[in-house]
Amino acid sequence: MEDKSSNKKATDFFETGQEFIRKMDGLFADRPKNNMLDSIDAFFQKNGLTRLPVDVFENEKEWIVQADLPGLRKEDIHIDVIGDRLKIKIKHDEMNEKKDDKKAYYHRERRYQQAERTVQLPYVIDKRTTKAGYKNGVLEVRGPKKAKTDHIIDID
Repeated sequence: MEDKSSNKKATDFFETGQEFIRKMDGLFADRPKNNMLDSIDAFFQKNGLTRLPVDVFENEKEWIVQADLPGLRKEDIHIDVIGDRLKIKIKHDEMNEKKDDKKAYYHRERRYQQAERTVQLPYVIDKRTTKAGYKNGVLEVRGPKKAKTDHIIDID
């Protein structure tokens, strides 16, 4: 008798586990198309917060940072230098209006974009010799390779 009772408990436990697995499968299969991560992505895309695409490379004499910034004006781009870091910030505000008095039509659209990216370089950035240019939607910042120095103070 004891044997049948333990078999029944094992079967009940197995069936409960199977039911739990079926419910979890259903939960993941039936989740809404706009899950939480999609909602977060949509929020940041809608509000113009993006990560700037940046390429960093070097040649024999200098380091080069390139950022793809299509559709911006030179005035929308700001570059800060902090030691061995280059911070690129963009702020772009644009408004389009269309009006047709004959058809009583009015359309106004606003676009705001703001982003920033900090790039750490293996070299010291010399503000005097670093040059930046913006052409065809690509920002290019170039500077000479200057080795980092240890700013260590000896203790007497």
